[in-house]
Amino acid sequence: MDRQDRLRRRAGARGRARPARAAHEGAARVRWTALAFSLGLLALGGRLYQLQVVQHDQYAVRSASNYQRDEVIPALRGEIRTRDGVLLATNRLAVDLVYTGRRDPTDPEQAIPSWDKIVYLAGIKPDVLENGQPREPDRQREAETVLARNIPQEKLSAIYEYTVLVPSLELRERLERVYPQGKMAGHLLGYVQEASEKQVAEDGYTLGDLVGRSGLEYSLQETLQGKNGLKRREVTAGGKPQTERVITPGQKGQDVTLTIESSLQRAAEQALREGLKDVNAGRAKFGKPAEPYTRGAVIAIDPRTNEVLAMASSPAYDPNWFSRVPSPDPAAKNWAIDPNRPLAELDAVTSNRVVQAYNPGSVFKIATTLMYVEKWGNFTMNCAPTYYFGRAAFRNWAGYGLGPVDGRKAVAFSCNPWYYDSAARAGTEAYSRQLKSRLTELGYNAETGLELVGEKTGLLLDADDYTNPNAPWYPGFALNMSIGQGDVLVTPAQVVSVMSTIIGGGQKRPLTVLKAVDGTPVPRKPAVNVVRNGNTAAFDLVKEGMTWTTSIPTGTSRHEVGPELFPVRTGGKTGTAENGLSRRGGYAYTHAWYEGYGPLSSPNFAVVAFFQNGGEGSGPALKAVKKMFAARWCVTLDEKGSALPLSAQQPCTGELDEMHRVYKVRAQRAAAAARADASTAGSAQQP
Repeated sequence: MDRQDRLRRRAGARGRARPARAAHEGAARVRWTALAFSLGLLALGGRLYQLQVVQHDQYAVRSASNYQRDEVIPALRGEIRTRDGVLLATNRLAVDLVYTGRRDPTDPEQAIPSWDKIVYLAGIKPDVLENGQPREPDRQREAETVLARNIPQEKLSAIYEYTVLVPSLELRERLERVYPQGKMAGHLLGYVQEASEKQVAEDGYTLGDLVGRSGLEYSLQETLQGKNGLKRREVTAGGKPQTERVITPGQKGQDVTLTIESSLQRAAEQALREGLKDVNAGRAKFGKPAEPYTRGAVIAIDPRTNEVLAMASSPAYDPNWFSRVPSPDPAAKNWAIDPNRPLAELDAVTSNRVVQAYNPGSVFKIATTLMYVEKWGNFTMNCAPTYYFGRAAFRNWAGYGLGPVDGRKAVAFSCNPWYYDSAARAGTEAYSRQLKSRLTELGYNAETGLELVGEKTGLLLDADDYTNPNAPWYPGFALNMSIGQGDVLVTPAQVVSVMSTIIGGGQKRPLTVLKAVDGTPVPRKPAVNVVRNGNTAAFDLVKEGMTWTTSIPTGTSRHEVGPELFPVRTGGKTGTAENGLSRRGGYAYTHAWYEGYGPLSSPNFAVVAFFQNGGEGSGPALKAVKKMFAARWCVTLDEKGSALPLSAQQPCTGELDEMHRVYKVRAQRAAAAARADASTAGSAQQP
């Protein structure tokens, strides 16, 4: 019994111990669970603190970028005008259709409504399509695909209706450079194009920036380009713009006023075009084929300031061919720049011949005359058809004797033997050194001051420059150099600059095409006195020779601008230059030059005309300068280029303002006469 009681008591004690132990273990588990929850909540709170407080700015920017987009406001490029207000270069807004891409182009819900109509209206080309749909942008190199450029104004409203609710399509404005006068002054202006990927990466440009490629657009890039602005757009989740605000407005480029006078610029370009007839007349004379267009240049200045009044080059091109996208004339653009077409290198369509270097021939003689006379003095000799230097025969252009000539008549008659003899008298090596030194001082072998990057400086050598034993110096080289042949290259701009220095009695000024920037006149650099030892008499002698060129018998330009044929007295010098092509093809392919100025009593106009491979200088080049004289001094020429009768002429030899007034009065009279004729004709038709 006792044993059974003890067993029962032990079993009861164990039964009572089990619930207590279970309760203790449950309480422990609750405590550990609570601790885990507390630690988890603490970690979440710490993370929340990090996101909300520590990294607030970072995630605020990320959040804003989900609905804000910053875009560049392209700066307006400065305009370019002539001195008389003709607009040469300006800007216009062009509109492009841009595709920004879709998350899943194959999803029917993302299909572009009325896509076929959009393609038709915008003129979208197949090269930006894949299977008839917009080509998806390659995100590694582009953010969007440009589907169509320069959408016509009359189609914009219709396209907008179809694209306004399509997040992946956008009508985007951009600036485009336009040249309202077309080809007028094209070589001087140059053109712009959008910045290349390399320029964006290396030069700090933005995609879409307009960058000058040639001419003044390139040379004055910093002046014209302006400073871009920035605007911020709010967009939908799909990227569709909703509202926008300007952050920085940017700054317009500076406007430029040129020294160019529009009527003289047009006259220069017309003179080049009309010169083709004279060039081809020369070709026919020698049995050579005709040319399709002129290759040449005209530059005209006011020699008192060396402001350029006209600068023309031919063949001409239209800067709009290159600046506008798409090009308004792709065929002409490709013709102008195609390096593989016949005659492409000779044509050099986009090259400004005013600042390219060529053999000058006899227009060089006014400088070599001055150089010799002031150093060694004037002399007289008989101008025979042939000059002998040792056993070598050097021939004159005339197959007959021209009689006794000094430096003045050597200029007027273009007597080669006088120049050959001057080199022989001085000693050929000494002559070459003096020629290079003095003519560099006068303006050759150097830039003229024109605000055009890339201006050529030409070539002048002396005996010391011939250091190659395979191409040594020969004494006969000096004789060739004396008449602007051999190793001599000059630009039309240099020719007019040196002529201006001689006209001005040794006062050398830089050439310029800039009149004002943003309405502020461009300061002029002072003239440099290049007279040696006070010898102004040598300058007077050369000017007298240029006067005789136009006035005395055998003067090489008397047959066009002599005092009995032209109402304004002028001086000048013809030039006919041998070159590589003329040595192969004959005399018909020589370069034709003429340099002239006037009025003699008070010169205010100087012109150089150059026709590459154009024949004799007394032909097309002289006639072109005569036409420029007529335009500047209000002289009327008939269809044959004659100013006769002189009694009917009323020249305007004063300032440009006088020229403008005269032409305005003449235009008013012509309009009144036309109205009177129309009224008379109308009255005659009535019963």
